[in-house]
Amino acid sequence: MQLWQGLRLGLDPQAPDVVSIVGGGGKSSTAFRLAAEVAALGRRAIVAPTTRIAAFQTAWAPAFLEITGDELPWEALAISLERHGCCLLCGPVVRDRRLGLAPEQVDQLVERAAALQLAAITVEADGSKMRPVKAPASHEPVLPASTTHLVPVVGMDAVGAALDEQSVHRPERVRQVLGLAEGATAPLTPAQLALLLRHPEGGAKGLRGSLRPVLNKADSRVRLACARLVASLLAKEGVPALVARVGVAEQPPVLERWGQTAVVVLAAGSSSRMGRPKQLLPVQGVPMVVRAVRTALHSGVGPVLVVIGAAGEQVRAALGDLLPHIRLVENADWAAGQSTSVAAACAQLPDRAEAAIFMPVDQPYLDPMLLQQLQAAWRNGADLVAPVAAGLLRGAPALFDRRYWRELLALQGDTGGRRLLAAHPDAVQTVPAQAEWLVDIDTASDLAALAG
Repeated sequence: MQLWQGLRLGLDPQAPDVVSIVGGGGKSSTAFRLAAEVAALGRRAIVAPTTRIAAFQTAWAPAFLEITGDELPWEALAISLERHGCCLLCGPVVRDRRLGLAPEQVDQLVERAAALQLAAITVEADGSKMRPVKAPASHEPVLPASTTHLVPVVGMDAVGAALDEQSVHRPERVRQVLGLAEGATAPLTPAQLALLLRHPEGGAKGLRGSLRPVLNKADSRVRLACARLVASLLAKEGVPALVARVGVAEQPPVLERWGQTAVVVLAAGSSSRMGRPKQLLPVQGVPMVVRAVRTALHSGVGPVLVVIGAAGEQVRAALGDLLPHIRLVENADWAAGQSTSVAAACAQLPDRAEAAIFMPVDQPYLDPMLLQQLQAAWRNGADLVAPVAAGLLRGAPALFDRRYWRELLALQGDTGGRRLLAAHPDAVQTVPAQAEWLVDIDTASDLAALAG
């Protein structure tokens, strides 16, 4: 996966993405690589640091313009973007470093983005003295007001490193953020790193727009495992993250994306073919709605929403002790079909959810592992994921990245996500499933066959 995809950039010159990159362990590599990706798409990008960068980094961009005053060289900039698609802007050399731009100058670029056809600006917004991890000083980060994405970067070689000057930039600030004793040098743990990245005095300081850390240098099994642990801890707090190897030029930089995935149990229908609410029918002594919710919870995928409608009070009563662990969504319009339940759920999904799995109430033998496999496929870059059993694509359970939620909201009648999967066949990634997991109970004969 490319950085621009993992960061969810819009790449619209009418509303350009301003990606402010902070932290350590690969900020410059991230800023330049992201801009190069945008240019490779035929769009235009500018690298505009607001902190000092190494003088030799001018060679990392296809074009460079030195800024020596308050006024930006608009004509030269337009020509450079026309020729190269990507340009670096920064100030003159002082010793071995080039000065950064004022944040207001980045805001000026945004104001003229439409005229320049400028889709994205990447901003290295603080320094780290080549250390993999840091906490910002009082004057940092230097964020433009136009920032749309705040991206704290950390090198995974920071995990297990001592909290000292050799491994950490401003270790005293890191200790303060983490609530550690003065002078403590114990190795940095994954849990501490997750807290540092999302802390308002750490990676999220001055937050504008979205927060999406990049866990860089996941270039060994140990570092990858640590990155996954950090990402999982962030996801539980509703903070999405990218596990990456930005410095490996011959491979896509993003290995995995992590974020909160919600599970939606659709349990609002009238069960017209069954003739009675199948949500409440027992399978091996347990109501199907209870089995479905237990499956969702046992998967550990993320928050669980249950859409209720027909027989809503009875369903609520059946869920009993499970109620504190789920969120009920009432669909007053359930009689109009399954699309209304999908829409009701989409309207109640957590703001920080990155994807959602929709599962029916009437697959009593669904294995929690299948929900985990759907989520794993999403982490690896798939935006639509559905199971295949006995060579056939099944429409449920299925995962939908948030970029498709608007289309889910537009569904009408007694239809669910299956129609959306059919509309985007090339985007659907499949995962194998055992046929018995996906047995549907729609009629009395289905229930009788199950009992037999």
